[in-house]
Amino acid sequence: MATANASTNYLERRILHYIFKNNSLSFSSKGDRIYVGLATAVSAAETGSLTEATFTNYARQQVAASGWTTVGADSTDTQTATNAANIEFPASGGTNNTITHVFVVDASSSGNILFVGALDASKVIASGDIFRINAGNLTIELK
Repeated sequence: MATANASTNYLERRILHYIFKNNSLSFSSKGDRIYVGLATAVSAAETGSLTEATFTNYARQQVAASGWTTVGADSTDTQTATNAANIEFPASGGTNNTITHVFVVDASSSGNILFVGALDASKVIASGDIFRINAGNLTIELK
């Protein structure tokens, strides 16, 4: 499941403030407060405007800092973070959704969306279905 991902304006602004200002706009959360969520539509990836999945039993999944593998060096143009283990969402209890995007956010509910990426192909989640992102299949890339 490759994604065409984009960082949000929120994240871009915080990165610059973290690097250059280290002020109140800097990050207040660390890597262990990263969650992966599912979306059924995205109207503006840059602003994090999306429609989150609503199938029965759905919940964002927390991925600790140890759950990501980072690759890249100061001498390379591309830096990546990839899920080191499967990310599995609870089985749907009845409500169908068509998942079109995956997103990374800094809270289990509400919060600030950091990255949004489209799936290669949409996936219908029906009753009893489990949506799983296999290890190594969710990659965030910065160039």
